[in-house]
Amino acid sequence: MISVMIADDETLARVGLKMMIPWEKYGFNLVAEAENGQVAMDLALQLKPDIIITDIKMPLLNGVELISALREHLTETKFIVLSSYGDFDYVKEAMQIGAEDYILKLEMEPEPFAELLNKVKGKIEAERSRHKEERADEWYKRRNLPALREKLFQNLLFSYYLNEDEVQVQFNYLDIKLHAENLVCLLVRVENRELYEKYDVDDRYVLTYGVTNMIEEILQNYPPAYVTSTNSMEFAIIHSFKSGSEAVTKNAAEKLAVHVESALKTYFNFKCRIGISESCSRLRKLKSAYRQASTALDQGFSELKRSIHHYQRQLDAGHTVSFEEEFKQIEKAFHSLDGELLSAAFDQFVQKIDDSRFTKSEESLRGSCWSLTFMVRVWEKEFTGEDLDRTAPLSSLEQYRTLDDYRNWILELRDKVISLLHQVDDGKNIVARAKKYMLKHYDKDISLKTVSQHHNISPNYLSSLFKRTTNENFIDFLIHVRIEQAQYLLKNSSSKIYEIGMKVGYPDAYYFSKIFKKVTGLTPQEYRHFQK
Repeated sequence: MISVMIADDETLARVGLKMMIPWEKYGFNLVAEAENGQVAMDLALQLKPDIIITDIKMPLLNGVELISALREHLTETKFIVLSSYGDFDYVKEAMQIGAEDYILKLEMEPEPFAELLNKVKGKIEAERSRHKEERADEWYKRRNLPALREKLFQNLLFSYYLNEDEVQVQFNYLDIKLHAENLVCLLVRVENRELYEKYDVDDRYVLTYGVTNMIEEILQNYPPAYVTSTNSMEFAIIHSFKSGSEAVTKNAAEKLAVHVESALKTYFNFKCRIGISESCSRLRKLKSAYRQASTALDQGFSELKRSIHHYQRQLDAGHTVSFEEEFKQIEKAFHSLDGELLSAAFDQFVQKIDDSRFTKSEESLRGSCWSLTFMVRVWEKEFTGEDLDRTAPLSSLEQYRTLDDYRNWILELRDKVISLLHQVDDGKNIVARAKKYMLKHYDKDISLKTVSQHHNISPNYLSSLFKRTTNENFIDFLIHVRIEQAQYLLKNSSSKIYEIGMKVGYPDAYYFSKIFKKVTGLTPQEYRHFQK
């Protein structure tokens, strides 16, 4: 029920309003009436009604003064003004300070009065629904904040589609304080893996969680900085240092690395090596910073007496193997769904592995394959709508010890990914069939679930295909199909509004009107009137 209070100094006016419409039938509850503005304000502060219908001229406080006095305290209350022909200036002022609408006393009739109340009621219910969704979203965010942050950082380090604005929006949503200035990636890799591998799967998860928490505690002394687990016993730290020279930033990053290394040794008896990237000034560069940190570990692989390694750009110009160009081509191929480009990039990968002029290491190859795995996973999820570990399983990489192992793994991955690319055309056919089904059955109770079941695919997969091939959400397409048919019926039939709503799949007349107005800007009744 929507609570309503009436404020008018004329007794007959108040009686007339109460008798004008069947309030409860329309979903309203008259909770109070007031004979002047001061009484109205006292009652309103006590009862907090959803709607206040107030005369524009009253003793003690007029309608404008009443609205002005209550607006600060009752932010969600809606005001409807009653006026006479000579009150235009007052009405104008009332509308300026927040009144929803006004109605002339001498022209007041039950039907337009009820319509005005229902319009305000709809606005209240929409706001309540939005507030409920916002509260649910806030609850979900608080409950899942660590997982949501980790997912975002995984995308930053391994994705190919995030842009700067998208990242900043997600940073604000997840309360991440990083800023695009002196960004550095530190890659912490545990060396004595036998201590880790003796645990079962559940205990490994607990161990990884414990290491992550310990690093998070350390990072509280180095704000703003965040850590995410990138692989088994590998952790990426993303730090935004204060403004300073490259040398100052380098020293600060090494200080943090020493702190983390010491803590891992003290609390977990883990030996680790840490690679440190160059600083960058764009969030999208973080994936390059991650690769630099990984390369720094490879570059320092032979330096057994050192455990902290800074990326050295000049080594890339020599004979140390680098797959930067191949990664770029694979990203481009994923974006354009170009099978030939993808195959060529993978082949170039293999050629560099086979080329004896390049220096390789087990860590560099494994790190590159890990990065490749996450790239494939991101694309795979974008394509299928599901988190998969089938095309590029990480578990097998841990077992590889020779160049042939990595070479064969990459060739196998190439064939699997190209096979997935060929399924894109099939996806377009699925969407076409889904559209045809929706155009035929729009008047039924259909949903993403029912349409996906009809085509023997998962709802997530259909949703992903629909968005990818049409750049439109499933539900938006269904709504537009229904509303277009409703427009046709409103113009070319004499059916009642609720009957038309039922014919296009909306048995709830109020919801039908709400959706119709959201799409067209007019209520069904207004739309039919303008078509005559």
